[in-house]
Amino acid sequence: MLDKQDLQAIRDLVKEESAQSRQEIMQGVSVLMESDFRPQFDLLAEGQQAILEKLGPLDDWEVMDTRVSALEAMVRKLNREVAALKKAQ
Repeated sequence: MLDKQDLQAIRDLVKEESAQSRQEIMQGVSVLMESDFRPQFDLLAEGQQAILEKLGPLDDWEVMDTRVSALEAMVRKLNREVAALKKAQ
């Protein structure tokens, strides 16, 4: 029959094995992330950089934002006019 010291020793062994397994798993995950995900993230970053280079300077975006805002306002106005004309029919 197992006494208290035997059970304590078994518990300690199980804890030690569990900690080692956890550490091995984390190392495996780190290796996987480094070897599999890192190249994909690097490619993604390169793609984003290429897009940013094609977009042009920020000043152009400010002009485009102003134009888009004006077009949105015009579309809202035309939608109201169309709705009014439909009611009048």
